[in-house]
Amino acid sequence: MKKAFYLLIVFSATFTTSAFAQETSVFPKGEIGTNTDNYTGTIWLNELSKPDSIFKFGIAQAVYAPGSKLDWHIHPGGQILLITEGTGYYQEKGKPVQIVHKGDVIKCAPGVEHWHGATPNSTFAYVAISPSEKGKTIWKNRVTDAEYNSIKPDKTLNNNSGVQDTSIFPKGFVAPNTDDYTGTVWLNGLSMEDSVFPFSLMQATFAPGSRLRWHIHPKGQILLIMKGTGYYMEKGKPARIVHKGDVIKCTPGVAHTHMAAPNSDFAYIGIESRGIKWLERVTDDEYNSVK
Repeated sequence: MKKAFYLLIVFSATFTTSAFAQETSVFPKGEIGTNTDNYTGTIWLNELSKPDSIFKFGIAQAVYAPGSKLDWHIHPGGQILLITEGTGYYQEKGKPVQIVHKGDVIKCAPGVEHWHGATPNSTFAYVAISPSEKGKTIWKNRVTDAEYNSIKPDKTLNNNSGVQDTSIFPKGFVAPNTDDYTGTVWLNGLSMEDSVFPFSLMQATFAPGSRLRWHIHPKGQILLIMKGTGYYMEKGKPARIVHKGDVIKCTPGVAHTHMAAPNSDFAYIGIESRGIKWLERVTDDEYNSVK
């Protein structure tokens, strides 16, 4: 558990009706994208976290109506897509189309021309994490109707049959280092820090009442709350009750903890760099003082 806790990107969740959206989306749908020169159909955007002097990447959700698609484009710093709803297409220039599903994770390498969109009969959503230091998205040509309509499911690469339970991503394994938490915590490393993406994305799922030790992230951490109700507490400050759809920025060097409420499962995706420093346990008195 002495690895980073991570949690997510830029676009996510799409629905056919508002009632369906309320049932399935993690984050609010957002607004219809204003730059219609860069896509075909209808796409909603919700900017979850802007790049700043500490976190040099943006996180946004994109929700696509069936048949909607972005133009061909390039991310100078690359991009990671967390597929959160539906079925879509992802294609890099000169390569076969991939069919992608809820629960898939796609890494777009820097400088590679590609496009992504919804299939004709499915809504599609993702959270995108986009490093910002090398510049903004470079937009290229439209995906033509001929390119889009030529896609056949039996001629595509299907890397994931989809997740069958109520979670978006598999729960993972019980964290082995039980000295770092109380209760039961499962971890799933969705994307690990490397030379291109200097942060990890880790999903952590807590059984009711479970909690981490006090700890510090030297470079900070962003939490995307994916499920349930939990507590976020910084040393010397009152606890915050957090819910599915909340986004929390943990300041570098600040001692804090996160915990599940007594009667709720709790899950988040943590986005952070290596180097967590573990401190003392959260006492029962500290935990029970949260109202």
